[in-house]
Amino acid sequence: MRLTKRSISLALACLLLLAFSSSGFSQAKPRVAVIDFENKSTWYWWGERLGEAAADVFVTELFQSGKFSVIEREKLNAVLAEQGLGASGAVTPQTAAQIGRLLGVQYILTGSVTQFSISDVGGGFRSLGAEITTGKVVLDARLVNTTTGEIVVAEEAENNKRMVGARFRSARFKQSYDYGLAHEVMHPAVVKITEKIVESASGLAAPAGQGMVADVSDSEVIINIGANHGVKVGEIFYVFRKGKTVIDPATGQPLVTKEKQVGEIIVTEVEATYSTCSIKSGEVKAEDIVRKK
Repeated sequence: MRLTKRSISLALACLLLLAFSSSGFSQAKPRVAVIDFENKSTWYWWGERLGEAAADVFVTELFQSGKFSVIEREKLNAVLAEQGLGASGAVTPQTAAQIGRLLGVQYILTGSVTQFSISDVGGGFRSLGAEITTGKVVLDARLVNTTTGEIVVAEEAENNKRMVGARFRSARFKQSYDYGLAHEVMHPAVVKITEKIVESASGLAAPAGQGMVADVSDSEVIINIGANHGVKVGEIFYVFRKGKTVIDPATGQPLVTKEKQVGEIIVTEVEATYSTCSIKSGEVKAEDIVRKK
């Protein structure tokens, strides 16, 4: 009976392994960071929050596609603030490369809200009336390769959202519109663009063995890349530390962040999203950059 139970357990384990393998569980996914979109529309009531809304919807859609590893917005914003980079705006090849090194991402998604508007049309007779609120958005999105600075995907999409309200005498029954409406109006447009990006996902480069140190305890080092990023036991990574950021005196924008190699680590254990390493040489600290040897 014991042999039968062990056989059944072994068979189930094999089936689970095959299921994960066929679903691409162990395959590396391109890592992407989504930067707040620029608001180039004439709609200024919500200011920069309009660009934040666009980025929020893109983060959700890219993550749910299952084709990308998406960086958390809190982590992205913390790095941008630390390096003196704007939370939104046009991404230059220099800033794309810098963000890529700092976060270990291969792609940056950014763009602009080129048009956004909300208009009301209404009418009535005596004590009865009706109003129609229409929201319109046009999005321009670009996916940038952080290594080359090349735009690999460029798409534009638009969408209209209608809401109907009613009035009886002095009372109004109308769906309110606020910051949340931006999400509703943008969502279908974001879905259209995300579908185009996902179509291109198979041709996009998977992680090239770059990540960051998440934690150091004695001689044990945890890095933020694992089996999903192609890491294997026994591999050696160089460790780099960020140094001085050189600023362009003409534009005031960062040109490059200098790096210094401070050590080497060797992978001892690998999980799906992280790896455990031991220090081979040098000194290693949290937030150091690691690159495959």
